[in-house]
Amino acid sequence: MAEQQNPKTFVDNLKVDTKSVVMDNIALAKAEVTPAAKAAGIGGGMFGAAGYLAANAASLLFLAGGVGFALWFSHLFGWGPLASVALGFVAMAIVLLILAGILALIGKGQLKKVKAPEATIQEAKVTAATLKQSLNRGINEVEANVRDRKGLANAKRAAKDVSSADFAGKRAETVATPARGTGGATSTDVLK
Repeated sequence: MAEQQNPKTFVDNLKVDTKSVVMDNIALAKAEVTPAAKAAGIGGGMFGAAGYLAANAASLLFLAGGVGFALWFSHLFGWGPLASVALGFVAMAIVLLILAGILALIGKGQLKKVKAPEATIQEAKVTAATLKQSLNRGINEVEANVRDRKGLANAKRAAKDVSSADFAGKRAETVATPARGTGGATSTDVLK
């Protein structure tokens, strides 16, 4: 029969192995997520910059660009100040929105590089399956150990019963047969 380990040893080994597996999975997740987080940070920064520019585009439109285009259109077409200012604001808004669109496309490209930590997910699934198998194996070994102990206890009880019955039968035979050389005395008389 194979040598059986102490259950405390199984528990201690399980603690050490579980801690090791968890630490390895954390390290794998960090290694896999760090590049994705960097790409997400760059993409988010680009979108933030695009949003900032788009939000400020309205104020910048009404200030420098609008006035500059208004003066240019007034001089070029000979329009009045109101028409020149309106067309100048629209031209500046278009320029800033084009810049915001370019930054948004760059940010979108960076966000596409963000991927799920596939190796970590796969490793976690494998770890869970391995732990389940180990747990089932441990349960089966404990159940087999319990069955072996019950069988051994039953065998000892049966052997004790047989030896008790055997001893009682021999004693009854000894009592019933006369002992030799005692002049007709029985073995019961000799034993007394």
